[in-house]
This record gives sequence, C-alpha cells and structure tokens, in this order.
Amino acid sequence: MILSHKDWAQVSRLAAAILASSPDARVLIAHDARREPFPRHDPDSRIEIVEHGLPADWGSWELVEAMLSALATARERTDPDLVCLISGQDYPVRPLEDWEDEAMAADGWIGEAEPLRYTPRWGRRRGTGSDTLTRYEYRWFRTPAARLGIRLTGRGGEFLRRVRDAVALRMEPLFSVRTVTRGRGVHWGLRRMPSPFNPQRPCWYGSQWLALRRPELDRLLDTDLAPGSRLRRLYRRTIIPDESAFVTPLAWHGPPAELPPVSHSVWDVARDEPTTWTLHDLGTLTASGSPFCRKVDPIASAPLLDALDRVTAPSG
Repeated sequence: MILSHKDWAQVSRLAAAILASSPDARVLIAHDARREPFPRHDPDSRIEIVEHGLPADWGSWELVEAMLSALATARERTDPDLVCLISGQDYPVRPLEDWEDEAMAADGWIGEAEPLRYTPRWGRRRGTGSDTLTRYEYRWFRTPAARLGIRLTGRGGEFLRRVRDAVALRMEPLFSVRTVTRGRGVHWGLRRMPSPFNPQRPCWYGSQWLALRRPELDRLLDTDLAPGSRLRRLYRRTIIPDESAFVTPLAWHGPPAELPPVSHSVWDVARDEPTTWTLHDLGTLTASGSPFCRKVDPIASAPLLDALDRVTAPSG
C-alpha cells in the first residue's frame, strides 16, 4: 500500500518495481490529489489507484484517516495475507518474495515502537522523559486565526509569541503550545485528566511504515481503531498522530518482530527530513535487511534505482 501526494512517474516506477520483485503481490496507491492528479487507472491490473479525497496534511488526523481507509480498501479488494504500508518516496532494496516469507513467519507485526514516558513540571524547566508524549496526552486545538492562516508579524507578533511560549513552559502540567512546522502550524493543547495511558498500556511511538498480517490488520480495523472506538476518538485530537495511532494498539497486543524496519531511513536533522539515498549508499541499503528504503529522488537517486532494480529481482 503506497501513500502518495505527488510525482506520478516515481510512484508508478515504485509500483512496477514491487511487482517485478513480487509478481503475485497487489499494489494499492492511496493518493492525495490536491497537489498533483494521478491517472484513475493503471494498465497493470495488479495496481489500483484510489483518491481518498481527504486533506491529508503532514501531522494531521486526516492522514491517519486516509491510511485507515486505504487499509480497509486493500482488505476488501484483495483479501490479503500481508499488508505493507510505505510512502511514494520508498523503493525496494531486496527481493520482496524472500522478505514476504520472513514477514509471514515472524513472531509479530513488522515495524518500530518505543514507549513514551514524560512528567511535565511547573516552572522554567522542562519535565523529565520524552516530551513527545504531549502530542498524544494533550487534547489539541487550532485557533481561528491559525485556521485562516493569520499570523502577527513584526516586533508585536514576536513579543506575543515569546510571552505565549513562556507561559506555556511554566504551565506545562496544564497546557502547552506546539508548532507543526511542516503541517498546520500552531496548536494549543490541554492536558487530559486523567491520562489516557498507564504503565500497563503506555503510549507508543514509532514509524507509520509497517507491515501487518491478516489477524493484526483485522484487529486494528475492526476493534482498536474502529469507528467510534476510544483510541480513534483520542487520536483525532492529537498532533502527528500517524507516529503513534497504529503502533500503540499493535504494541499493546505484542512487540514488533525482531526484523529490520519496513523502510530503512536516516533522519537529516538540519533539513528536518529523511536523507535522500544515492548510488553511493547501495551497499548500506542492501545490508540493512529492510525490504524498502526511504527516501529516494527521481533525479538524485536515478542511478541507485537502476541498480536496485537489478538487486531486487526474484531470487529464483
């Protein structure tokens, strides 16, 4: 299942590469067409393109809704044994038929997850632990000005933002302010009392790129994140929910399998995005054990993609 929002040529090449490496697979492309329309159909009947119609901005609940909808569509249309979720900027780095056998035999779902713990404190110092937990332990809202894209500029605006941030720091046990820089901007959060998580069922954090076998997929869609479920209501008012909403219920039922991540990536802190892989990284990627890598660029990664097409051919 490919989640995409741009670059049809690259996404089409990705889908073709998947099927070249795993001819019995099926590919569902779940596309956000606001930036770039995709063709409604692909000549290869094993590829289906679905426009979900949701404003799936980075860090938004709608992104999770789009993923859940696509998972449900994949289950309905293909009756899969295994579903693997990747982005349009991924590419196979090993023969997928071999990896599919490993995934089906694994003891657990395929992905990454770590428990989040954080204790906020009053005053000028941050709390203890990972404050990523505030994304999910607080109930978040956007102001009318933020929804309209209104932002105060100049010295007055800068002064008010400094005051806002200082007040939020001192009162973090009650409320907080966060800016989703690649998404919808400033959000105001009120801490949920009591916490929706506990030591027996903590909040988990990890990559949204994962693989599920059929029982795990059914439980996620029909129980844990079913319409009207407690977790679905909770995550609807969080920020960047895609990095927790799936892995939290999955990890409650069992840890991820001891296999490499679905997509091998390295975060570029300076650019605030995954590193773009090139031909120089071929050895690193093939040694990772992951079935995919992220991210690739149609131009900068072109020689790498040609090399990976040869590497990922079925081993038989």
